[in-house]
Amino acid sequence: MIVKTSRFGDKEVPDEALLTFPEGVIGFRDATRFVMFECSDDGIFKWLQSCDRPELAFVICEAGVIVQNYQILIGEKERQVLKLGKPEDAVVCLILVIPEDPMESTANLLGPLVMNTETRLGMQIVVVNPQYSTRHKLFREALPGEQGLQEKREQMAKEKEAEQRGGQDAAQAGGREEAANAGA
Repeated sequence: MIVKTSRFGDKEVPDEALLTFPEGVIGFRDATRFVMFECSDDGIFKWLQSCDRPELAFVICEAGVIVQNYQILIGEKERQVLKLGKPEDAVVCLILVIPEDPMESTANLLGPLVMNTETRLGMQIVVVNPQYSTRHKLFREALPGEQGLQEKREQMAKEKEAEQRGGQDAAQAGGREEAANAGA
């Protein structure tokens, strides 16, 4: 399938990559078909691009990256729309606003996107929680017992680097072992 976008031009994506939001998203009820593109090398941020409106795309990330222990209630109506049988099939993402100064970026904690990884159905739900905001600052001091986004990104980068290094170390060790065996 070819997806027309105003940011990325025409992108070819497999049909199975399509996410359907039967009710659209708030303010864009006519936009019901979306795909995701990587937005950052670390995989934390993604573009949620509308297939119905080339100019419509949101930067999103999984809620747990922004707020540890982020909790929402998924009601029966939402479970039916999503055809959600098991809670572990749900992925909760937040829509981000990235202004000219990225350090002022915010996340909408009151309007998360819930997507069923099995059915590829999604919806935006409205959360009522006085602790949450539509403009939750990403780069702020972490709450007590919580890791800030910058620290989380640094930790993920170190883990990825160590994982890659571990694979290289194992390959090098295997190469040394083969050389030793060849010389014997």
